[in-house]
Amino acid sequence: MEPVAGCFRPWEIGSMIAVLAAFLAAHQAAPSQGPADSGGTAWIVATLGHSEWCPAGNVRLDLEAGEYAFTPRAARRLCEQRALDRPVSRGRLDAERLAAVRQAYSRAVAEGLEVPGCRFGGPRETVIISNGGTPVLIVTNGAGTGAAPDDLTCWSEAAHALHDVLESAFDADDRP
Repeated sequence: MEPVAGCFRPWEIGSMIAVLAAFLAAHQAAPSQGPADSGGTAWIVATLGHSEWCPAGNVRLDLEAGEYAFTPRAARRLCEQRALDRPVSRGRLDAERLAAVRQAYSRAVAEGLEVPGCRFGGPRETVIISNGGTPVLIVTNGAGTGAAPDDLTCWSEAAHALHDVLESAFDADDRP
Protein backbone atom coordinates (compact mmCIF):
# COMPACT_ATOMS: atom_id res chain seq x y z
CA MET A 1 0.00 0.00 0.00
CA GLU A 2 1.38 3.40 -0.98
CA PRO A 3 1.40 6.24 1.58
CA VAL A 4 -0.96 9.14 0.98
CA ALA A 5 0.77 12.14 -0.56
CA GLY A 6 1.87 14.61 2.09
CA CYS A 7 1.75 12.06 4.94
CA PHE A 8 4.73 10.55 6.68
CA ARG A 9 5.69 6.94 6.30
CA PRO A 10 5.46 4.94 9.57
CA TRP A 11 9.25 4.76 10.00
CA GLU A 12 9.51 8.55 9.51
CA ILE A 13 6.92 9.25 12.24
CA GLY A 14 9.12 7.58 14.86
CA SER A 15 12.04 9.78 13.80
CA MET A 16 9.87 12.88 13.91
CA ILE A 17 8.65 12.02 17.42
CA ALA A 18 12.24 11.54 18.59
CA VAL A 19 13.24 14.92 17.14
CA LEU A 20 10.18 16.61 18.68
CA ALA A 21 10.89 15.04 22.10
CA ALA A 22 14.52 16.20 21.96
CA PHE A 23 13.42 19.71 20.98
CA LEU A 24 10.89 19.92 23.82
CA ALA A 25 13.36 18.57 26.38
CA ALA A 26 15.96 21.13 25.33
CA HIS A 27 13.50 23.99 25.80
CA GLN A 28 12.12 23.08 29.22
CA ALA A 29 12.53 25.83 31.83
CA ALA A 30 15.25 25.18 34.37
CA PRO A 31 14.41 25.38 38.08
CA SER A 32 14.32 28.96 39.36
CA GLN A 33 17.48 30.27 40.95
CA GLY A 34 18.32 33.49 42.70
CA PRO A 35 20.41 36.08 40.86
CA ALA A 36 23.47 35.48 42.97
CA ASP A 37 23.28 31.76 42.22
CA SER A 38 22.31 31.96 38.56
CA GLY A 39 25.71 32.99 37.23
CA GLY A 40 23.98 34.82 34.41
CA THR A 41 21.04 37.01 33.56
CA ALA A 42 18.98 38.55 36.35
CA TRP A 43 16.99 41.74 35.74
CA ILE A 44 14.18 43.74 37.29
CA VAL A 45 12.01 46.25 35.46
CA ALA A 46 9.64 48.23 37.66
CA THR A 47 7.69 51.44 37.94
CA LEU A 48 8.39 53.54 41.04
CA GLY A 49 7.05 56.61 42.77
CA HIS A 50 3.40 56.23 41.87
CA SER A 51 1.18 59.27 42.29
CA GLU A 52 -2.35 60.14 41.28
CA TRP A 53 -1.07 63.36 39.67
CA CYS A 54 2.19 62.44 37.94
CA PRO A 55 3.41 59.60 35.75
CA ALA A 56 5.39 57.01 37.70
CA GLY A 57 9.13 56.74 37.42
CA ASN A 58 10.77 53.52 36.30
CA VAL A 59 13.93 51.50 36.75
CA ARG A 60 15.71 48.77 34.85
CA LEU A 61 18.24 47.02 37.08
CA ASP A 62 20.83 44.39 36.16
CA LEU A 63 21.21 42.37 39.37
CA GLU A 64 24.48 40.76 38.33
CA ALA A 65 26.38 43.99 37.67
CA GLY A 66 24.25 46.34 39.77
CA GLU A 67 23.89 48.69 36.80
CA TYR A 68 20.65 50.61 36.40
CA ALA A 69 18.76 53.08 34.24
CA PHE A 70 16.41 55.15 36.40
CA THR A 71 13.79 57.72 35.42
CA PRO A 72 12.27 59.45 38.45
CA ARG A 73 8.69 60.60 38.72
CA ALA A 74 8.43 64.25 37.73
CA ALA A 75 7.96 66.92 40.37
CA ARG A 76 4.28 67.76 40.94
CA ARG A 77 4.67 71.28 39.56
CA LEU A 78 5.92 69.88 36.20
CA CYS A 79 3.46 67.00 35.68
CA GLU A 80 0.98 69.04 33.65
CA GLN A 81 3.52 70.10 31.02
CA ARG A 82 2.72 68.64 27.61
CA ALA A 83 6.37 68.34 26.63
CA LEU A 84 7.43 66.77 29.90
CA ASP A 85 10.82 65.16 29.44
CA ARG A 86 12.36 63.37 32.39
CA PRO A 87 16.06 62.60 32.43
CA VAL A 88 17.35 59.03 32.67
CA SER A 89 20.19 58.53 35.10
CA ARG A 90 22.51 55.58 34.74
CA GLY A 91 24.79 54.21 37.36
CA ARG A 92 25.68 51.36 39.63
CA LEU A 93 23.79 50.59 42.83
CA ASP A 94 25.98 50.61 45.93
CA ALA A 95 26.79 47.23 47.51
CA GLU A 96 24.40 47.56 50.47
CA ARG A 97 21.38 48.49 48.36
CA LEU A 98 22.22 45.89 45.73
CA ALA A 99 22.44 43.18 48.40
CA ALA A 100 19.02 44.18 49.76
CA VAL A 101 17.45 44.11 46.28
CA ARG A 102 19.08 40.76 45.46
CA GLN A 103 17.73 39.25 48.67
CA ALA A 104 14.20 40.52 47.96
CA TYR A 105 14.47 39.35 44.33
CA SER A 106 15.53 35.86 45.40
CA ARG A 107 12.56 35.66 47.75
CA ALA A 108 10.17 36.89 45.02
CA VAL A 109 11.50 34.35 42.51
CA ALA A 110 11.29 31.53 45.07
CA GLU A 111 7.82 32.41 46.43
CA GLY A 112 6.25 33.84 43.27
CA LEU A 113 4.79 37.24 42.50
CA GLU A 114 1.12 36.31 42.81
CA VAL A 115 -1.06 35.18 45.71
CA PRO A 116 -1.87 31.53 44.89
CA GLY A 117 -5.63 31.98 45.37
CA CYS A 118 -5.72 34.69 42.71
CA ARG A 119 -4.51 32.32 40.01
CA PHE A 120 -7.84 30.54 40.06
CA GLY A 121 -10.13 33.48 40.79
CA GLY A 122 -10.44 32.70 44.49
CA PRO A 123 -11.51 35.15 47.18
CA ARG A 124 -9.08 37.90 48.15
CA GLU A 125 -7.95 38.30 51.75
CA THR A 126 -7.42 42.05 51.32
CA VAL A 127 -8.49 44.77 48.95
CA ILE A 128 -6.03 47.45 47.86
CA ILE A 129 -7.32 50.70 46.41
CA SER A 130 -4.88 53.10 44.79
CA ASN A 131 -5.32 56.38 42.96
CA GLY A 132 -1.74 56.16 41.71
CA GLY A 133 -2.25 53.30 39.29
CA THR A 134 -0.92 49.77 39.45
CA PRO A 135 2.83 49.38 39.69
CA VAL A 136 4.63 47.23 37.16
CA LEU A 137 7.07 44.61 38.45
CA ILE A 138 8.86 42.25 36.08
CA VAL A 139 11.61 39.86 37.12
CA THR A 140 13.67 37.78 34.76
CA ASN A 141 16.60 35.40 34.82
CA GLY A 142 17.96 32.66 32.59
CA ALA A 143 15.12 30.34 33.67
CA GLY A 144 12.29 32.65 32.68
CA THR A 145 10.41 35.89 33.13
CA GLY A 146 7.55 36.68 35.48
CA ALA A 147 5.37 39.69 36.09
CA ALA A 148 3.30 40.72 39.07
CA PRO A 149 -0.44 40.70 38.29
CA ASP A 150 -2.34 43.82 37.21
CA ASP A 151 -4.50 43.49 40.33
CA LEU A 152 -2.43 44.88 43.21
CA THR A 153 -4.54 42.84 45.63
CA CYS A 154 -3.09 39.69 44.03
CA TRP A 155 0.55 40.64 44.57
CA SER A 156 2.33 38.23 46.90
CA GLU A 157 4.04 39.48 50.05
CA ALA A 158 7.36 38.80 48.32
CA ALA A 159 6.35 40.97 45.34
CA HIS A 160 5.31 43.82 47.65
CA ALA A 161 8.58 43.43 49.60
CA LEU A 162 10.67 43.57 46.41
CA HIS A 163 8.81 46.65 45.19
CA ASP A 164 9.26 48.33 48.60
CA VAL A 165 13.01 47.62 48.53
CA LEU A 166 13.21 49.11 45.03
CA GLU A 167 11.26 52.19 46.15
CA SER A 168 13.73 52.62 49.00
CA ALA A 169 16.82 51.98 46.85
CA PHE A 170 15.71 54.55 44.28
CA ASP A 171 14.17 57.12 46.63
CA ALA A 172 14.07 60.52 44.92
CA ASP A 173 15.46 62.22 48.03
CA ASP A 174 18.32 59.74 48.42
CA ARG A 175 19.48 58.73 44.93
CA PRO A 176 21.75 55.65 44.62
